[in-house]
Amino acid sequence: MTAHWSASAGGRNYWVEHAAALAAVFLRSDGSLVVELLVRALRRHLTEVNGRAGAPIEVLDVGGGDARLAVALARDGHRVKVLDLDAAMLDAAGNLLARERVEVRERVHLIHGRGEDALGLVGADHDLVCCHSVLLYLSDPLPLLRALVTAGRPGGLLSVMSVNADAIAMRDGLQGRWRDAVASLRAGAEAGAAYLPSAEPRLRDVAAALAALGAPMQAWYGIGIFTDHLTQALAADDPAEVVEAEWLAGERDPYRSVARCWHLLARRGG
Repeated sequence: MTAHWSASAGGRNYWVEHAAALAAVFLRSDGSLVVELLVRALRRHLTEVNGRAGAPIEVLDVGGGDARLAVALARDGHRVKVLDLDAAMLDAAGNLLARERVEVRERVHLIHGRGEDALGLVGADHDLVCCHSVLLYLSDPLPLLRALVTAGRPGGLLSVMSVNADAIAMRDGLQGRWRDAVASLRAGAEAGAAYLPSAEPRLRDVAAALAALGAPMQAWYGIGIFTDHLTQALAADDPAEVVEAEWLAGERDPYRSVARCWHLLARRGG
């Protein structure tokens, strides 16, 4: 493994340090495109886990925040536990669930706690364990990655998404913020006044860590290739064509290599 993750960096959690500001950004954002792309990939690979499309499964969403993904999966009939350390995000999740049908609400359970403590809080034997946009806030992601693997059942699926550090300056450059683009390229991490501190683990390092923990990578996708840099509402004659363009590009090189985020699917052995 090439990463040098270590608690010598203080084991910092940047979300905890900047929770109010980060939660405000997340709750203002329209993450519908990201959720749609995540769900499309999950549906493709879940057939390998449950044997047939649409069969209900047990899902754990670590850092599931305002439950947008959980709701989408619950609408598919799955049972989802959302584990998050931010009470404000869980409050937003409760508000979102209150607007759903009773049968959807009953499939989603909100749990306050750290992802690293998942095994003790929610147990193992989940068919799918998700962790999206969480690793970038941890200076040492190994304890969380270990918890994700142990919370899944043998043969279960792991879904991890994070910012793509190998294309870290793409948003800055496409938005014409050249000073920030230069700073990010030189630092190898997001730099400039537009960003709070983050860690941005690389796909190859996370894949190597998961493989060492007994969950080798099965596939990966890019998310946010053509649309991440947009600051205005997306204009399209047919929004479905935007989703399809992002999906098709996210499946293949070279497009996925310059995506805003990578989405990794791994399978727990044993």
